[in-house]
Amino acid sequence: MKDSVLKGGLILVVAGVLGKILGAFYRIPLSNILSPEGIGLYQMIFPVFSLALIISAGGVSATVAHAVAKIRASGEGSIKDIFKQGFLYTLILSVFFALIFLIFGDQIATLQGNPLAGAGYKMCAFALIFSSLLASFRGLFQGFQNMVPTAVSQTLEQMFKVVFGLVFAYFFSQTSLGLGVVGAFLGITIAEIISLFYLIFKLKTQKINFFYKKTQKNSFFKTNFIITASFLIIPALTTFDSFAVINLLSQNFTSATSTALYGLQSGMVNSLINFPVVVSVAISLSLLPTLTFFLTQHDQGKASETVGKIFNFLLVLLLPCILIFVFFAEDIFAFIYPSLTPDLLSTASLLLQISSFQILFISILQISTSVFQSLDKPTLPILFMSLAGAVKILSTILLIGIPAINIFGLAISNFLFYAIAGVLSLVFVKKLLPFSLKTKTLAVLIPSLTILCTSFWLVNVYITSFWVKIFCIGFSGLLAYVLPILIFDVFEIKHSLAKTIFKWRAKNE
Repeated sequence: MKDSVLKGGLILVVAGVLGKILGAFYRIPLSNILSPEGIGLYQMIFPVFSLALIISAGGVSATVAHAVAKIRASGEGSIKDIFKQGFLYTLILSVFFALIFLIFGDQIATLQGNPLAGAGYKMCAFALIFSSLLASFRGLFQGFQNMVPTAVSQTLEQMFKVVFGLVFAYFFSQTSLGLGVVGAFLGITIAEIISLFYLIFKLKTQKINFFYKKTQKNSFFKTNFIITASFLIIPALTTFDSFAVINLLSQNFTSATSTALYGLQSGMVNSLINFPVVVSVAISLSLLPTLTFFLTQHDQGKASETVGKIFNFLLVLLLPCILIFVFFAEDIFAFIYPSLTPDLLSTASLLLQISSFQILFISILQISTSVFQSLDKPTLPILFMSLAGAVKILSTILLIGIPAINIFGLAISNFLFYAIAGVLSLVFVKKLLPFSLKTKTLAVLIPSLTILCTSFWLVNVYITSFWVKIFCIGFSGLLAYVLPILIFDVFEIKHSLAKTIFKWRAKNE
């Protein structure tokens, strides 16, 4: 079952990468359609929308998956009751927040510093309801270690968001930027409805054993409360940003410029940062039910081995992504967002370079949170993120108000948050489930990364053609990084393949 984490994770990674590609086809044209100011309006709404979504459904998927995995391992409990409780919870809370957005959307936008976002709040109310209802369905399938329905539903979301979101955003924005944002959220709403209908259909047509011995009480609400609290901190901080950053920047810039600068970091830069992070998101979703299963059966050895394998995998995969963002930030932005002015291009590039270092810490935090949840210690990430969050809020207020730092203060405070929370989480994971980075992994990584850094620096300094740079990045990455990993079998692919062949032969003899 150890390999089921990577197998389930791989399914979600493929869906996640496809979703990010589709998301790029959505976010990049959307940014060009709405302009930095318009995407700033969109990003004013999205953190508040995300915060409401986390409260309504953020912990439900993990709670249901965790509970279902426990029931399967122990043979005791009611899967049907857990699913029903999750569904009703998301329905009631999402309708409550939707009503708040419909009634007080204009007032919320005014408090954030730009009343043009008011209409977008009213449209996102409907997206919130349907997006929330997806959670209990996904958690049910994940609890059975079936990641395919989650993967397909996520892909459907992204695909139809691209189709409908861009079309409506384009036509609505011809009237005003505010209505362009409404069009984008209308597209999201339609995509969520389609995804929900797919999951309902999948549940109706797939045989799932709901019935186990009902000898223990379900603890859905207690577990969900704690897991939701851990998921809530980051959206709460981004919501704080959506209220504070534009108002702080407006002390030194106009409202339009402040909104555009906020849009660069929260919209354009974060979209790129989240692309490699999709790997850790996918693996953390797959890791939770698997670790829960092992630990319920008191197999700590397999749990520790699985966690070590995951951290080794992430380290190898994410470090070159960070290097690419550091060395080629300006080229990436110039290609993706050709409409940016030279000043905005320079600002966005430096923001991406600063933000790129948080990728590894975000991934460590996500994986660690799943480990803590499977160990029934979900309060630990709450403690670590609360401490780091206090540092972030303080540094955001202090740094953004300094004219020479301005929006870069947001990138620095974000990095501090993830670095503090990630390091603290990693230290405690190692105490609870001891693991180590493989010597072979470090022996390959250190020289390979050194050569890769040198190659990227030379390419960046001496080559000006974008497409020649792309070729050189790919060639040096293959030669200096991918080949050593394959030759020295860092991921133990040969061992896994030999084991699979041996099992197949034994089965057929």
